[in-house]
Amino acid sequence: MKEVDVGGRKVTVTSTVDAVGLFCPIPIVKLKLELAKLASNQVVEVLADDSGFAEDVVNWCKETANKLLDITKKDQNIYVAYVEKT
Repeated sequence: MKEVDVGGRKVTVTSTVDAVGLFCPIPIVKLKLELAKLASNQVVEVLADDSGFAEDVVNWCKETANKLLDITKKDQNIYVAYVEKT
């Protein structure tokens, strides 16, 4: 586990999903499988470079009522998203 600053708030990341090099729908599938292992209020960090990932994760969180805490685009066009299980 690690702590990250998300919107000025310290968040404990329970696990990380590395979906770099994978394309739709695999990053979302891996996120879903990882969240299934966690308890409510735990946070998953997702790394992905699929150009559609940002839109996909926003829509998926809305559909599933999980909370997207933050998504940013880092070096080498890698998205980093933090999703809290609800």
